[in-house]
Amino acid sequence: MKTFTKIAKIYFSPSSTTRKIVDEIANKFEGTQEEYDLLNVAGGNSPKEFDDDTLVIVGMPIFAGRLPKTASTKLMNFKGENIPAIAVVNYGNINIGDALIELNDILKENGFTIVGTGATVSQHSIVTDVAADRPDEKDLEKLNEFVEKCREKLDSEEFEDIEVPGNKPYCEYKKVQLTPICDESLCTYCYECVSSCPEEAIPDMDPGQTDADLCSACTACIYTCPEDARYFTGDLFERMKERFLTNFNQRKESEFYL
Repeated sequence: MKTFTKIAKIYFSPSSTTRKIVDEIANKFEGTQEEYDLLNVAGGNSPKEFDDDTLVIVGMPIFAGRLPKTASTKLMNFKGENIPAIAVVNYGNINIGDALIELNDILKENGFTIVGTGATVSQHSIVTDVAADRPDEKDLEKLNEFVEKCREKLDSEEFEDIEVPGNKPYCEYKKVQLTPICDESLCTYCYECVSSCPEEAIPDMDPGQTDADLCSACTACIYTCPEDARYFTGDLFERMKERFLTNFNQRKESEFYL
């Protein structure tokens, strides 16, 4: 059985669901785990080239059919000549778009060998009633089957180019026109939202505010707030919620490619 000295986990996970998928995969392999959290403002800003005997596991969320700009820009700093990588995008049961092919393209361009790749489904980070409580037991069972096939492929050392769904050129970025609000009667000024925001959209002098032009609606500030003081509201959010529950509530399954 192929063994590795290090398991490098690279992820961008505002609501922690993508990180959960990466952890599930990484824990099936022996080796010292290293984490590269691209949500951190400083994380991923410096070039990093991986050594031999390293398995790289990459997890990225999907924002309107694309990788988040901040995440993809940082990911380009990671390189590994013929280093094996398992790459997944994670989405909220809406649309894979071109994110999976975009992720694979970045990794291949930077020298990695893709062992296995796929798109997993988790609870939607904004409209949480969509794909609620996922990944569930069925999702994790399917993920484990994928990991086992990746292990077999690593043992065989037979790698061929993997075709994945998506188009080139990629679809255009679409900014989600939502910005979380802060209930200042609940806010304790712990500044967790400030440190968690990858876009630096929350001023440390006034964490009750959010710069709508910088905000990517990633939800990191919502999920990191210990007082539940940050959330989406308003007519636009309610219309989005109604549309998503009407059109995207039918269960989609994870898709894997080897």
